[in-house]
Amino acid sequence: MALNLPKLAVPTLTLDKKRLPAIVGGVVVIAAAGWFGWQYFTEEAAPPPPPSKPQAVTPAKPAVKAPTPAEIAQAHDKLIQEVLVASGLKQQLSQLPQRLAAGVRVSGRKKAAPAMVAAIEDAVAKAFAAEGFQDQLSADLKKNFDQKRLQALLKDLSSPEAKAMIGRERAAPAAEELAKFARSAAAKQPASPRADFIKRIDAATKASDLAVETAFVSMKAIASGIVGADARKSAAIDKTIEKQRAATTRKIRDATRLNLAFSFNDASDADLEKYAALCESDNSQWFYGLVYTSLLEQVKRASLEAGESIGKLELKPGAAAQRGAGAKAGADARACLGLATNSAIIKCAEDYR
Repeated sequence: MALNLPKLAVPTLTLDKKRLPAIVGGVVVIAAAGWFGWQYFTEEAAPPPPPSKPQAVTPAKPAVKAPTPAEIAQAHDKLIQEVLVASGLKQQLSQLPQRLAAGVRVSGRKKAAPAMVAAIEDAVAKAFAAEGFQDQLSADLKKNFDQKRLQALLKDLSSPEAKAMIGRERAAPAAEELAKFARSAAAKQPASPRADFIKRIDAATKASDLAVETAFVSMKAIASGIVGADARKSAAIDKTIEKQRAATTRKIRDATRLNLAFSFNDASDADLEKYAALCESDNSQWFYGLVYTSLLEQVKRASLEAGESIGKLELKPGAAAQRGAGAKAGADARACLGLATNSAIIKCAEDYR
């Protein structure tokens, strides 16, 4: 995935060691009483029992020890981690904080003072820690644990063909190589089957859906954390985000599919078709549905945390003066965030450079 589930049981009767001798003893007494009663009424000796053939002694099988709850939980954890590794998600989540921090650096380079960009980058990196996403996803998979599905999915993902495709997907492309590919005919005018396979893989793994929702959820949560309880500014943020939704959604979806096309550029059409079918299987759909819901929930929490941290940021006294004669004393770039348009915000932020 690119980051751009009862059976009927028959009850059994068990006897503890204290009850077992008493019951066996009772059976012996009843049998003896019955025999002596027969002796009394017939007044003759009972015929001797026929000789019995010696029975072969079958050695008792050693009892199989049932796993403890701790052992069961450990086995569940192991299977979940194996699936996360095989799917490539574990590695992608481990790279998430660095990618987000890099995004902050790029987007904030011309819009805010270096000190503010560094502080925002730090707040985002702390809130979007890889461990938080990995723990959340593992917890949700445990809560919805389905051993049969996970084992079948692990088997599918461990095939040589699937491993090769996931390996391509996990590889982080160099910016120059991706830019070069974006200008190529393979990206601008992809052959029909390949384009269809890429769209199928994207739809099945919910890659661009997650990227789109992450963008808007984080944008909204971080901005809300910055403006706090100011209803007017919060409403203005909602309005601005909604105005950008359609165009931004298209851009993010196109960018996600471009990344997928680049990752699978050297894969054959047959490889793409097989991988698309694997991603569309019932077990994969169950898995990617859980992944989508889990990661999006963690994005909401992390974004709110980042927004609250950014909202509390203050540059050191005197920093404004050090940024040049145009800087505004006694203020910082956060004052620009309340302006109505992006162009106004950028123009305002220039005074703090």
